[in-house]
Amino acid sequence: MRAAICIGILLVLGDSAAAQEPSAQPEPVLETGELMLLVINPAYDELRRAMAAPPADRQQWAALYQKAARLAEFENLILFRPHERSNTAEWKTFATNARKASMAVASAALTALANASTANVDEVKKAYGDVSVRCNACHRAMSREAPRITPD
Repeated sequence: MRAAICIGILLVLGDSAAAQEPSAQPEPVLETGELMLLVINPAYDELRRAMAAPPADRQQWAALYQKAARLAEFENLILFRPHERSNTAEWKTFATNARKASMAVASAALTALANASTANVDEVKKAYGDVSVRCNACHRAMSREAPRITPD
């Protein structure tokens, strides 16, 4: 009888310990709108400020690369949102295109960083212009409340 009670207590305690254990899988902390407002928009604003004037040296090219790469990484978070639209091909396409545009800026900045004296600023500007185009395409298709993003 005592053994059965002890086993029962251990099972109950084991179940509550397992229930309190955090998930090892990524899970969103913010809703999509909050993610945009608190994480992605500030990252875009940092990139926009970095693009305001052509980078003059390796340090500025490195900062530009970091800001573009950070934005692209944050945009990855859009791909696993907890709502029904996030499982659609349309959602995944728009989110992936936005991330690819930011990564193109990062890639162009990284290439320029290798030789800042002969860097192609126009290539970076062109890639940067595509970021707002891709963001706005997603905003138009997915949310009426989303702001229009401008590159300047």
